[in-house]
Amino acid sequence: MTERKIGTPSEYTIGAVAKLTGLSTQLIRAWESRYGAVVAARSANGRRIYGTADLEKLGLLKVLTERGIAISTIANLDIDALRERLGEADSVALKPLDGDVRVAALGAFVCDLLRREVLDTNPIELVACGVDEAAFLADSRNSAPDVLIVEVPSLVPATVSQLEALREATGAGETIVAYGFARSEDKRQLADRSFRLQRTPLMADELAVSILAAAVKLRAGDHYAAPPEIQVPVERSTGPIPARRYSAEQLVRLAAISSAVDCECPNHMAEVVQTLSSFERYSAECENRNEEDAQLHAYLHRTTAQARALMEEALAHLVEVEGLSL
Repeated sequence: MTERKIGTPSEYTIGAVAKLTGLSTQLIRAWESRYGAVVAARSANGRRIYGTADLEKLGLLKVLTERGIAISTIANLDIDALRERLGEADSVALKPLDGDVRVAALGAFVCDLLRREVLDTNPIELVACGVDEAAFLADSRNSAPDVLIVEVPSLVPATVSQLEALREATGAGETIVAYGFARSEDKRQLADRSFRLQRTPLMADELAVSILAAAVKLRAGDHYAAPPEIQVPVERSTGPIPARRYSAEQLVRLAAISSAVDCECPNHMAEVVQTLSSFERYSAECENRNEEDAQLHAYLHRTTAQARALMEEALAHLVEVEGLSL
Protein backbone atom coordinates (compact mmCIF):
# COMPACT_ATOMS: atom_id res chain seq x y z
CA MET A 1 0.00 0.00 0.00
CA THR A 2 1.35 3.42 -0.94
CA GLU A 3 2.08 5.67 2.03
CA ARG A 4 0.16 8.95 1.91
CA LYS A 5 2.01 12.08 2.97
CA ILE A 6 0.52 14.54 5.41
CA GLY A 7 0.58 18.27 4.79
CA THR A 8 0.02 18.36 1.03
CA PRO A 9 -2.57 20.87 -0.28
CA SER A 10 -5.12 18.07 -0.76
CA GLU A 11 -4.65 16.29 2.57
CA TYR A 12 -5.31 17.65 6.04
CA THR A 13 -4.93 16.48 9.63
CA ILE A 14 -7.96 16.66 11.89
CA GLY A 15 -6.43 19.69 13.60
CA ALA A 16 -6.14 21.52 10.30
CA VAL A 17 -9.74 20.60 9.36
CA ALA A 18 -10.93 21.91 12.71
CA LYS A 19 -9.20 25.26 12.19
CA LEU A 20 -10.41 25.64 8.61
CA THR A 21 -14.05 24.70 9.28
CA GLY A 22 -14.51 26.07 12.77
CA LEU A 23 -15.62 22.64 14.04
CA SER A 24 -14.02 21.08 17.10
CA THR A 25 -11.99 17.88 16.65
CA GLN A 26 -14.40 16.19 19.08
CA LEU A 27 -17.41 17.05 16.94
CA ILE A 28 -15.66 15.96 13.72
CA ARG A 29 -14.94 12.56 15.29
CA ALA A 30 -18.54 12.30 16.49
CA TRP A 31 -20.00 13.08 13.07
CA GLU A 32 -17.66 10.48 11.58
CA SER A 33 -18.30 7.69 14.11
CA ARG A 34 -22.01 8.27 14.74
CA TYR A 35 -23.26 9.30 11.32
CA GLY A 36 -20.57 8.36 8.80
CA ALA A 37 -20.47 11.94 7.53
CA VAL A 38 -16.87 11.45 6.36
CA VAL A 39 -14.43 8.57 6.55
CA ALA A 40 -10.88 9.55 7.37
CA ALA A 41 -7.93 7.77 5.84
CA ARG A 42 -4.98 6.86 8.05
CA SER A 43 -1.34 7.79 7.75
CA ALA A 44 1.45 5.32 8.36
CA ASN A 45 1.52 6.28 12.04
CA GLY A 46 -2.26 6.02 12.40
CA ARG A 47 -3.19 9.69 12.28
CA ARG A 48 -6.49 10.72 10.69
CA ILE A 49 -6.17 12.47 7.32
CA TYR A 50 -8.89 14.16 5.26
CA GLY A 51 -9.14 15.20 1.63
CA THR A 52 -10.45 18.41 0.08
CA ALA A 53 -13.87 16.82 -0.47
CA ASP A 54 -14.04 15.95 3.24
CA LEU A 55 -13.09 19.50 4.13
CA GLU A 56 -15.81 20.98 1.91
CA LYS A 57 -18.46 18.55 3.16
CA LEU A 58 -17.70 19.26 6.81
CA GLY A 59 -17.86 22.98 6.12
CA LEU A 60 -21.28 22.59 4.47
CA LEU A 61 -22.53 20.42 7.33
CA LYS A 62 -21.43 23.03 9.85
CA VAL A 63 -23.33 25.82 8.09
CA LEU A 64 -26.47 23.72 7.66
CA THR A 65 -26.57 22.49 11.27
CA GLU A 66 -26.12 26.06 12.46
CA ARG A 67 -29.28 26.87 10.51
CA GLY A 68 -31.26 24.32 12.51
CA ILE A 69 -31.00 21.25 10.26
CA ALA A 70 -30.36 18.02 12.22
CA ILE A 71 -27.01 16.41 11.39
CA SER A 72 -28.68 12.96 11.30
CA THR A 73 -30.80 14.04 8.29
CA ILE A 74 -27.94 15.36 6.13
CA ALA A 75 -24.77 13.52 7.20
CA ASN A 76 -25.02 10.96 4.38
CA LEU A 77 -25.84 13.42 1.59
CA ASP A 78 -23.20 14.05 -1.06
CA ILE A 79 -21.65 17.48 -1.64
CA ASP A 80 -24.00 18.41 -4.50
CA ALA A 81 -27.06 17.63 -2.36
CA LEU A 82 -25.61 19.62 0.53
CA ARG A 83 -24.96 22.60 -1.74
CA GLU A 84 -28.59 22.41 -2.86
CA ARG A 85 -29.80 22.30 0.75
CA LEU A 86 -27.59 25.26 1.57
CA GLY A 87 -29.19 27.21 -1.27
CA GLU A 88 -32.61 26.46 0.22
CA ALA A 89 -31.45 27.49 3.69
CA ASP A 90 -29.93 30.74 2.40
CA SER A 91 -33.24 31.67 0.79
CA VAL A 92 -34.74 32.03 4.29
CA ALA A 93 -33.95 35.27 6.09
CA LEU A 94 -32.54 34.29 9.49
CA LYS A 95 -32.08 36.92 12.16
CA PRO A 96 -28.72 36.87 13.97
CA LEU A 97 -28.67 36.09 17.67
CA ASP A 98 -29.18 39.18 19.80
CA GLY A 99 -27.99 38.55 23.35
CA ASP A 100 -27.55 35.29 25.25
CA VAL A 101 -29.81 32.28 24.62
CA ARG A 102 -31.99 31.61 27.67
CA VAL A 103 -31.95 27.89 28.52
CA ALA A 104 -33.87 25.81 31.06
CA ALA A 105 -32.71 22.21 31.56
CA LEU A 106 -34.16 19.21 33.40
CA GLY A 107 -31.86 16.24 34.03
CA ALA A 108 -28.73 15.42 36.02
CA PHE A 109 -26.37 14.74 33.11
CA VAL A 110 -27.48 17.62 30.92
CA CYS A 111 -27.28 20.12 33.81
CA ASP A 112 -23.79 18.92 34.67
CA LEU A 113 -22.66 19.10 31.02
CA LEU A 114 -24.01 22.63 30.58
CA ARG A 115 -22.33 23.94 33.71
CA ARG A 116 -19.05 22.12 33.19
CA GLU A 117 -18.40 22.47 29.45
CA VAL A 118 -20.94 24.68 27.66
CA LEU A 119 -21.74 27.89 29.54
CA ASP A 120 -18.21 29.31 29.74
CA THR A 121 -17.61 29.25 26.00
CA ASN A 122 -21.04 29.98 24.52
CA PRO A 123 -23.58 32.85 24.64
CA ILE A 124 -25.98 30.83 26.81
CA GLU A 125 -27.71 31.86 30.04
CA LEU A 126 -28.99 29.04 32.25
CA VAL A 127 -32.26 30.34 33.74
CA ALA A 128 -33.29 27.08 35.46
CA CYS A 129 -31.66 23.70 35.94
CA GLY A 130 -32.60 20.74 38.10
CA VAL A 131 -33.28 17.04 38.56
CA ASP A 132 -36.58 17.01 40.42
CA GLU A 133 -39.43 17.85 38.02
CA ALA A 134 -41.65 19.55 40.61
CA ALA A 135 -38.86 21.81 41.86
CA PHE A 136 -37.78 22.53 38.30
CA LEU A 137 -41.30 23.60 37.32
CA ALA A 138 -41.51 25.86 40.36
CA ASP A 139 -38.26 27.57 39.32
CA SER A 140 -38.95 27.77 35.60
CA ARG A 141 -42.74 28.17 35.27
CA ASN A 142 -43.48 30.98 32.82
CA SER A 143 -39.77 31.82 32.60
CA ALA A 144 -40.15 31.68 28.79
CA PRO A 145 -36.70 30.25 27.99
CA ASP A 146 -35.60 30.29 24.37
CA VAL A 147 -34.69 26.61 24.66
CA LEU A 148 -35.90 23.89 27.03
CA ILE A 149 -33.72 20.76 27.35
CA VAL A 150 -35.26 17.63 28.88
CA GLU A 151 -33.28 14.48 29.61
CA VAL A 152 -35.25 11.22 29.48
CA PRO A 153 -33.91 7.64 29.71
CA SER A 154 -36.27 6.42 26.98
CA LEU A 155 -39.07 7.63 24.73
CA VAL A 156 -42.49 6.01 25.10
CA PRO A 157 -45.98 7.16 24.02
CA ALA A 158 -46.53 8.76 27.45
CA THR A 159 -43.42 10.89 26.94
CA VAL A 160 -45.23 13.03 24.38
CA SER A 161 -47.77 14.39 26.86
CA GLN A 162 -45.15 14.84 29.56
CA LEU A 163 -42.90 16.88 27.27
CA GLU A 164 -45.77 18.96 25.96
CA ALA A 165 -46.80 19.77 29.53
CA LEU A 166 -43.25 20.86 30.37
CA ARG A 167 -43.02 22.98 27.23
CA GLU A 168 -46.32 24.67 27.97
CA ALA A 169 -45.51 25.26 31.66
CA THR A 170 -42.16 26.91 30.94
CA GLY A 171 -43.28 28.77 27.82
CA ALA A 172 -40.22 27.50 25.94
CA GLY A 173 -39.87 28.41 22.28
CA GLU A 174 -37.83 25.34 21.28
CA THR A 175 -37.38 22.01 23.08
CA ILE A 176 -34.44 19.61 22.84
CA VAL A 177 -35.07 16.06 24.11
CA ALA A 178 -31.96 14.12 25.14
CA TYR A 179 -32.99 10.43 25.14
CA GLY A 180 -31.35 7.06 25.64
CA PHE A 181 -33.54 4.59 23.72
CA ALA A 182 -36.63 4.84 21.54
CA ARG A 183 -38.74 3.19 18.85
CA SER A 184 -38.76 4.86 15.45
CA GLU A 185 -42.49 5.56 15.79
CA ASP A 186 -42.05 7.40 19.10
CA LYS A 187 -39.24 9.49 17.64
CA ARG A 188 -41.38 10.33 14.64
CA GLN A 189 -44.28 11.46 16.81
CA LEU A 190 -42.07 13.81 18.79
CA ALA A 191 -40.39 15.16 15.65
CA ASP A 192 -43.84 15.82 14.15
CA ARG A 193 -44.57 17.97 17.20
CA SER A 194 -41.42 20.06 16.66
CA PHE A 195 -39.29 18.50 19.38
CA ARG A 196 -35.58 18.31 18.61
CA LEU A 197 -34.15 14.88 19.44
CA GLN A 198 -30.59 14.10 20.52
CA ARG A 199 -29.32 10.67 21.51
CA THR A 200 -27.35 10.40 24.72
CA PRO A 201 -24.57 10.41 25.78
CA LEU A 202 -24.33 14.06 24.77
CA MET A 203 -21.16 15.92 23.87
CA ALA A 204 -20.67 19.55 24.84
CA ASP A 205 -20.00 20.86 21.32
CA GLU A 206 -22.95 19.03 19.80
CA LEU A 207 -25.31 20.25 22.53
CA ALA A 208 -24.09 23.85 22.16
CA VAL A 209 -24.62 23.78 18.40
CA SER A 210 -28.15 22.40 18.86
CA ILE A 211 -29.02 25.11 21.39
CA LEU A 212 -27.71 27.93 19.21
CA ALA A 213 -29.33 26.50 16.05
CA ALA A 214 -32.66 26.21 17.88
CA ALA A 215 -32.36 29.84 19.03
CA VAL A 216 -31.58 31.04 15.50
CA LYS A 217 -34.67 29.25 14.17
CA LEU A 218 -36.82 30.61 17.01
CA ARG A 219 -35.72 34.21 16.52
CA ALA A 220 -36.35 33.89 12.81
CA GLY A 221 -40.03 33.56 13.74
CA ASP A 222 -40.44 29.81 13.17
CA HIS A 223 -42.33 28.85 16.35
CA TYR A 224 -43.76 25.43 17.09
CA ALA A 225 -47.48 24.75 16.77
CA ALA A 226 -49.23 23.16 19.75
CA PRO A 227 -50.38 19.57 19.04
CA PRO A 228 -54.11 18.80 19.14
CA GLU A 229 -54.21 16.05 21.78
CA ILE A 230 -52.43 14.60 24.80
CA GLN A 231 -51.91 10.91 25.38
CA VAL A 232 -52.63 9.06 28.63
CA PRO A 233 -49.52 7.88 30.56
CA VAL A 234 -48.82 4.14 30.64
CA GLU A 235 -48.17 2.39 33.96
CA ARG A 236 -44.93 0.47 34.42
CA SER A 237 -44.67 -3.17 35.35
CA THR A 238 -43.22 -4.42 38.60
CA GLY A 239 -41.15 -7.49 39.31
CA PRO A 240 -38.07 -8.92 41.06
CA ILE A 241 -35.73 -6.24 39.77
CA PRO A 242 -32.46 -5.48 41.63
CA ALA A 243 -32.52 -2.12 43.44
CA ARG A 244 -30.30 0.61 42.04
CA ARG A 245 -27.11 1.21 43.97
CA TYR A 246 -26.35 4.70 42.55
CA SER A 247 -28.52 7.75 42.03
CA ALA A 248 -28.37 9.81 38.83
CA GLU A 249 -26.50 12.54 40.73
CA GLN A 250 -23.85 10.08 41.96
CA LEU A 251 -23.33 8.74 38.43
CA VAL A 252 -22.89 12.31 37.17
CA ARG A 253 -20.14 12.90 39.72
CA LEU A 254 -18.44 9.60 38.90
CA ALA A 255 -18.57 10.34 35.17
CA ALA A 256 -16.68 13.60 35.72
CA ILE A 257 -14.45 12.80 38.72
CA SER A 258 -10.66 12.80 38.40
CA SER A 259 -9.28 9.30 38.63
CA ALA A 260 -5.87 7.82 39.34
CA VAL A 261 -6.53 5.13 36.74
CA ASP A 262 -5.02 6.18 33.39
CA CYS A 263 -7.91 4.70 31.38
CA GLU A 264 -10.49 6.65 33.43
CA CYS A 265 -12.41 3.47 34.27
CA PRO A 266 -14.68 5.07 36.92
CA ASN A 267 -15.83 7.64 34.37
CA HIS A 268 -16.51 5.08 31.66
CA MET A 269 -18.17 2.58 33.99
CA ALA A 270 -20.51 5.26 35.34
CA GLU A 271 -21.60 5.94 31.76
CA VAL A 272 -22.15 2.21 31.16
CA VAL A 273 -24.34 1.95 34.28
CA GLN A 274 -26.35 4.98 33.17
CA THR A 275 -26.87 3.48 29.69
CA LEU A 276 -27.98 0.14 31.14
CA SER A 277 -30.37 1.95 33.50
CA SER A 278 -31.88 3.81 30.55
CA PHE A 279 -32.42 0.61 28.56
CA GLU A 280 -33.81 -1.09 31.68
CA ARG A 281 -36.51 1.59 31.93
CA TYR A 282 -37.14 1.45 28.19
CA SER A 283 -37.64 -2.34 28.15
CA ALA A 284 -39.96 -2.12 31.19
CA GLU A 285 -42.13 0.41 29.38
CA CYS A 286 -42.16 -1.75 26.22
CA GLU A 287 -43.29 -4.68 28.37
CA ASN A 288 -46.41 -2.78 29.42
CA ARG A 289 -47.50 -1.24 26.16
CA ASN A 290 -47.20 -4.24 23.85
CA GLU A 291 -49.09 -7.35 25.03
CA GLU A 292 -47.87 -9.48 22.12
CA ASP A 293 -44.22 -8.90 23.01
CA ALA A 294 -44.70 -8.64 26.79
CA GLN A 295 -42.84 -11.87 27.54
CA LEU A 296 -39.85 -10.87 25.42
CA HIS A 297 -39.62 -7.39 26.94
CA ALA A 298 -40.06 -8.79 30.46
CA TYR A 299 -37.03 -10.98 29.76
CA LEU A 300 -35.05 -8.01 28.42
CA HIS A 301 -36.10 -5.93 31.43
CA ARG A 302 -34.92 -8.51 33.98
CA THR A 303 -31.72 -9.34 32.09
CA THR A 304 -30.74 -5.69 31.70
CA ALA A 305 -31.45 -5.03 35.38
CA GLN A 306 -29.20 -7.94 36.32
CA ALA A 307 -26.45 -6.62 34.03
CA ARG A 308 -26.85 -3.16 35.54
CA ALA A 309 -26.61 -4.58 39.09
CA LEU A 310 -23.46 -6.54 38.13
CA MET A 311 -21.81 -3.41 36.68
CA GLU A 312 -22.83 -1.42 39.76
CA GLU A 313 -21.07 -4.02 41.91
CA ALA A 314 -17.92 -3.67 39.81
CA LEU A 315 -18.17 0.12 39.96
CA ALA A 316 -18.58 0.00 43.76
CA HIS A 317 -15.41 -2.11 44.02
CA LEU A 318 -13.51 0.37 41.83
CA VAL A 319 -14.77 3.31 43.90
CA GLU A 320 -13.57 1.59 47.08
CA VAL A 321 -10.15 0.67 45.64
CA GLU A 322 -9.51 4.21 44.44
CA GLY A 323 -10.92 5.83 47.53
CA LEU A 324 -13.32 8.02 45.56
CA SER A 325 -15.80 10.18 47.43
CA LEU A 326 -19.40 10.51 46.24
